[in-house]
Amino acid sequence: MAETGQIVRYLNDLLRISEFKDYTSNGLQVEGADEVQKIGFAVDPCLEAFEALSDCQMIVTHHGLWWPSVERVVGREKRRIGALMRRNINLYASHLPLDRHPQVGNNAQILQKLGYEISGEFGDVGWYAELAEPVSAESVAEKFAQLVGDDVRRLFFGPDQVTRICVCSGSGGTKMLEQAASAHMDLYLTGEGNHPMYHLAKELGMNVALGGHYRTEVFGVQALMPLLAEAFGVETQFYDCPTGF
Repeated sequence: MAETGQIVRYLNDLLRISEFKDYTSNGLQVEGADEVQKIGFAVDPCLEAFEALSDCQMIVTHHGLWWPSVERVVGREKRRIGALMRRNINLYASHLPLDRHPQVGNNAQILQKLGYEISGEFGDVGWYAELAEPVSAESVAEKFAQLVGDDVRRLFFGPDQVTRICVCSGSGGTKMLEQAASAHMDLYLTGEGNHPMYHLAKELGMNVALGGHYRTEVFGVQALMPLLAEAFGVETQFYDCPTGF
C-alpha cells in the first residue's frame, strides 16, 4: 500500500511534466483514493479500460481525458468521470512527457526494442538512431511490424539502405515528416498517417513506416509498470484496448 501523493510526485518528477507545454493536462486529472494497492495502465482513458481496471485505486494513461480542458461534465465526460469517481479511482495522464522520456518514453522504447541505441533528439518529442552500418529499410519495417504486432504500412520513396532512423509515436503527421527530411533521416517510423503524407513522402524522397497510433503508444505506460511496482510495492496491470488506428 502506498500513498497516492507519493506516487503522483514520483511520476511528476520522473516524467518532468512541468517542462512540457501540452494539449492536455499532464499529471493527476481525477482525484480518488488516498492509498493505492493496485495501479492499472492503459493508452486511452476510455470507459472500457475503466471497467476492466475497476479494482485499481489508480489508473495511468497516456492520453488525457480532455483536449485541452473540460468545459462541461455532461454526456461522455459525465460517464467517464463518473466511472472513476464511483469507485474512488485516481486518474493520472502523461502525454508528451511520456512520448519524450529518454528511457521509458514511447519513442525511446521503440528504438530500444528494435535493437538500436539512441543517437539524439528528433523534433519536440522524438529520438533518432544512427547506425554504424547500413541496413535495408524493408528489414527495419519488418522488425517494426513484429514489435507493434500488426501490419505496417510502408511509404518507401527513399533509399533502400538506411543508417539514420527517427521515431515519433502516435500521429507524427506531415510536420514531423518534413523535419525528418530536413534532418537527413533515411527512415521515419511513426504511428498514424494522413492523406497528404503520401505525396509529401514521395516528393521528399523519404521512407515512412506507419505502425498505428495505438500500437506505437503502448510502450511508455508498459515501461512505467515495473518502476512503480519496485518503488512502491504495488500490483500493476496493463489493459490492452487496440483501436485499429
